[in-house]
Amino acid sequence: MEQIIVNKGVKTDNAKKNVLQEVTCGEFFDKFIRYIRRSESNPKGLSNPAIATFREESCDVLAHCNPHDAVTNSETTHLAVGYVQSGKTMSFTGVTALAKDNGYRVIIYLAGTKNNLLDQTSKRLRKDLIGKNGANNDYYKIHPNPTLADLDDIIGNLESIEKPIVLIPILKHYEHIHKVRQIVNNSEFKELMANETVIIIDDEADQASLNSYGRRNSKYEEDSKSRTYDAILKLRADLPGNTYIQYTATPQANILISMQDLLSPKSHTLLTPGEGYVGGKLFFGKGDNGDLYDGELIVEIPEKEVFHKKYNPLTEMPKSLRDALMLHILAVAIVVKYLKVDGVNYLSMMVHPDNTIDWNKTFWQWIDNELKSWRRLMGKPDDNYDKVQLLKRFEHLFPSALEFYDIDERPSFDVIKPLIAEVLKSKKVYLVNTDAEAQTEIQWDDYKMHILVGAEMLNRGFTIEKLATTYMPRYTKGATNADTIQQRCRFFGYKMDYIKSCRVFLPGTSIANYLNYVKHEEELRSTLASCDSLEAAERKVLLSPSLRPTRANVLPIWVVNTRMSGMNALQAFSSKSTIEHNDQLVAEFLEKHKEDWTERRDTTIYRTHRWLKLDIEEAIQFLTDFNFKNWPDAQRKADTIRYLRYLAGASGEDSVKYVYFYQMAFAAPAIERNFDTVERRLAANTQIFAGPSSATDSTNYPGDAKIVGSPETLTFQLYHIKLKGAELEYPKEGYTMAIYVPKELAATYTSNEQYNIDDSDEEEDEE
Repeated sequence: MEQIIVNKGVKTDNAKKNVLQEVTCGEFFDKFIRYIRRSESNPKGLSNPAIATFREESCDVLAHCNPHDAVTNSETTHLAVGYVQSGKTMSFTGVTALAKDNGYRVIIYLAGTKNNLLDQTSKRLRKDLIGKNGANNDYYKIHPNPTLADLDDIIGNLESIEKPIVLIPILKHYEHIHKVRQIVNNSEFKELMANETVIIIDDEADQASLNSYGRRNSKYEEDSKSRTYDAILKLRADLPGNTYIQYTATPQANILISMQDLLSPKSHTLLTPGEGYVGGKLFFGKGDNGDLYDGELIVEIPEKEVFHKKYNPLTEMPKSLRDALMLHILAVAIVVKYLKVDGVNYLSMMVHPDNTIDWNKTFWQWIDNELKSWRRLMGKPDDNYDKVQLLKRFEHLFPSALEFYDIDERPSFDVIKPLIAEVLKSKKVYLVNTDAEAQTEIQWDDYKMHILVGAEMLNRGFTIEKLATTYMPRYTKGATNADTIQQRCRFFGYKMDYIKSCRVFLPGTSIANYLNYVKHEEELRSTLASCDSLEAAERKVLLSPSLRPTRANVLPIWVVNTRMSGMNALQAFSSKSTIEHNDQLVAEFLEKHKEDWTERRDTTIYRTHRWLKLDIEEAIQFLTDFNFKNWPDAQRKADTIRYLRYLAGASGEDSVKYVYFYQMAFAAPAIERNFDTVERRLAANTQIFAGPSSATDSTNYPGDAKIVGSPETLTFQLYHIKLKGAELEYPKEGYTMAIYVPKELAATYTSNEQYNIDDSDEEEDEE
């Protein structure tokens, strides 16, 4: 076995800070390497340098995970950043094989929000790790979307003398996560895994796992997403010492909400695309090799043909879509039929018109009817008028189809003409619409030409094999999110073998957005490569005028006017590790500021508090480090930090330099409150705040919730709570906070909100 030793604390491009273990590359990782060298997905094989890079990056990811037996460690989170369609699945499959070599017993995969993504991940794990003939079936056991009915099988796997690693891919949905929680909380499972940590791999980690980002998510999807987020938090709390690995090509949100506890990566790995990868730089004519095609692989859709169900509802198939279909047919005829490029037995096209079911069906019908008509025409006699006109249109586009081929590669149109008919005889048009009716069981080798029509089902994670032509006329009324733009880049990927026939049809505004994003993406990766920690990367991103990753507005109106107005109590008791982490953080904070307090005395020690003015940057850092493990409070914390950054960056008199920080009842024993051991929070109807004086009490105490600094800034309150009713092994005391936002600041902020509207902000009530 080869032991890869990653030196702790050494700065490299892949950020060796927070390395947690030395990694052994053993027989299972070696088997996987041998497989990907010769697999059907890599028919030309991977070079030795590519294998070396893959090995190094896989080891880097696992080195930042808690060791398999480190159940007493605090849970940790690692971010793996790739490009769209660049091999992230291969990366986490390699990490799985490496985990088997290093003693892990269970990995849980959050495999996307759609069934097609779950199926895709499950099949990929089975194919790449177990093999077609089940050669490694004794060592990998896969249980997609398990329930308690599968518990006995999982227990049997864990008891097996072969010590297989149990792989659990599930839908990224709170109901399926809760079913896994029932399994991991079973007494037999807990006994068998008492000394074992679990790895959780989150594919497309910036989707669904995160919470309300921007106005659309807040308005339409908050409940669904927050329940998924909360379920993940609870799953992590159930698994001592777990490691959460976030895989994404769009890490903007993950970086900027690093203050959210679940989404707080301590380290990151930049994944290198494999050989033959084609990304934004080449497509849009920027950076290395950008001059090869000088951006001419991108075709602008005329404005009058840019579809929108409200602003431009088309009544017939636009000419640009017809041209795209013809160019795609010519691409298949040239690449698959004429050149017979090794390993390219078919080509695919993606049509991404809208976010509603009915309009996707309309486009699908247009395309299907047109191709059927063309097939019938190609079977007519050569002097048939309609056939002659059809072939003239193909011939007119033929020079464009050959534009980037060398002279000696170019066939004549007479050679390609009979191949057009053959392509039309071997085609399939798929409607990939809702999850329930999605046609995603695609037998790619059964046809020479595939055309997939849909929206969100094609938008993220789903791999369209051998994608050559993209037609995406989505209408945009403003600057689109960087992460939304990038996640529509299904046309990136391993296409170098047929790149000369690739074309992408986009509206002019989308082309401008993508050009800006290509620059943005490279600057972001450069920033990540130069930083030891994501905390440092977050600060660079926030300070960079060219890295604008999410909505222009820092927070939507409803957050400021409702959730962040007035005094709000938070709870930080979700796990033993959360409480212990916060205890240490508070102890260090109090020691640092032991000489800085001013006391506010009252009649009892429980009504006597002390306060200080805390510099806003230190306040942001304290709140960033203070852990919450439940959805509402973690989200409120993140919103508060983003708001504080906004306030700190305001100009002139509007700039806020400090917050008031109160340590409540600082000289008293911990305040006793009833504790709910199931929900891991204070019991229902139990308040953190002590109330005001009664009518007969002459002391006139206003109540804890009224203890604030001034209307010019926020107030933090720190509470020490005794958890009455906590189970024996659980901490009996813990710290939590309350945060006060004065109405004056909320009103000021609201007046400065900017809207950023694009098609993704609209209600998607049909899909």
